Amino acid sequence: MQIEINSNKIEVKEDATLSLIFSENNIPYQKGTIIGIIKKETEKSSYLDEFLVTTNKGSFVIKIKDTEEGKLFKNITKKFESKNVRWKTSTLIAIGSVPTTLIPSKEEQIYNPWDVFFILAGFDNNTTYIALSKKTQKGSYGTKNTIGKITQGRHVLPLIDEGDNILSIEPVEVFTVEKDFETTTDLTYKPKNGEKIFTHVLIKLNDTTPMAMEHIFSLTKDSQITIDEVTESYISSKGLIGFDVQSENSNLRKKNSVSVRVEGKNTGVVYIYKKERITTPNHSVVGTVIFGSELIEMLKKGDKVSVKTTPHSLSFLGLTQKEAEDILKGKGIKHERTGEISNTAIIVEQEPPYTAEILKTKTVKTLGIDKNNIIEIELYEDKAPNTVKYFRKITGLINKSIGKLDIQFAHPSVSLVAFEGGSIEAGSLIPENSPSNTSYRGDVGVTNMSRQHKGLIGIRLKDDEAYGPTGEEFDGTNVIGKIDLDKVKVDFNDEKSIYIKEIKK
Repeated sequence: MQIEINSNKIEVKEDATLSLIFSENNIPYQKGTIIGIIKKETEKSSYLDEFLVTTNKGSFVIKIKDTEEGKLFKNITKKFESKNVRWKTSTLIAIGSVPTTLIPSKEEQIYNPWDVFFILAGFDNNTTYIALSKKTQKGSYGTKNTIGKITQGRHVLPLIDEGDNILSIEPVEVFTVEKDFETTTDLTYKPKNGEKIFTHVLIKLNDTTPMAMEHIFSLTKDSQITIDEVTESYISSKGLIGFDVQSENSNLRKKNSVSVRVEGKNTGVVYIYKKERITTPNHSVVGTVIFGSELIEMLKKGDKVSVKTTPHSLSFLGLTQKEAEDILKGKGIKHERTGEISNTAIIVEQEPPYTAEILKTKTVKTLGIDKNNIIEIELYEDKAPNTVKYFRKITGLINKSIGKLDIQFAHPSVSLVAFEGGSIEAGSLIPENSPSNTSYRGDVGVTNMSRQHKGLIGIRLKDDEAYGPTGEEFDGTNVIGKIDLDKVKVDFNDEKSIYIKEIKK
């Protein structure tokens, strides 16, 4: 039998499972991510309350209102076909005329640009015209309500002259495809003949939004995102909520557009659109879904979906100098090694930092250090989630495999080393996971919002029964993780900065 996977038609055996099909056809799949299955598609047509008016100068669309005049227009459109433009003024265009059953009214009405209404010449319904309003105007034209409004093709109106012809007026027919679908993560599922299967979403990122592009790379660093909200018009992921992104492309959010919220309480949230939304300065449009829009329509809150991007991230932090060089050679990008330049040196910084800039300049400079000089840290995300989030943001671990801390002071007499933090970002750090009886050697802590030096980061070098890693009393300290100081080769007194790597245990 034949099925379709990610738009590729393949022949499979009956009763074959997804696991077997993926394996035999080298189709990558991320465990636990949603697989969308379209079981049946049915095409249906319907008519909107819109009419396409075709003239010898071009076409325009009228959106009909639910008024007496609007209902009448639907019934008599054919009478106006082959009619001419009888007159044109600075405020309106009149087409006709035909007889109608409208009851004349002498009430004065206000008409706005693009309004469409009937004119009863001499208040006689035997000479009824269609009028297209070009400007705001006030007048008594014999009717009470408008027919509707021109929504598309407004550029045609200035081209229309007296004597031009109405060639046709047709209702706008819309074709829709109703899909019978289901989603699963069960690889024992056995597809049926003709089913269409989708395993991932592919997003094409804008090279004009370098910072927002990196934000997407951070959200999708595990090649998947979690869906936190689903509405009729969009889905969103709040994995990086609260992280600032610069406004780079305030634009129309079309269907399949991807945007990042840059202002407001949901700053940092990423949205993928199922319907068009208006332009707003609160969102920066960063890309477009170019594959997997069908899967977008199937997702529910809590689903994990596999996401790929083009281009891929060109962040080399955590790689060796040799590994980065091999990647860059294949892309035709010039690579300059700095710092420790040996093949095994670990990259801790790069310039330019953004993928979009590297692709534009076709060059990148990487700073390497000896792998033994990278400090490993275990973070207690379950015990101090808010403070760990703060720590990752300050160090860069939120979107990089290697983080950096600038040393503020280190002295053996106080048995700790302190690092610069961010007092503004730390303003909401409530006490969590504070020490009880002892602050242990290797503990990493952050001063919480209850103290003047909130946001300060520290490492305890010796056990202490009174003060935490930043020198504060226990109730002013949040312990976020631990470093095995026996493995640390760095002399804190000789360095201005340290580089860290998160490990899982």
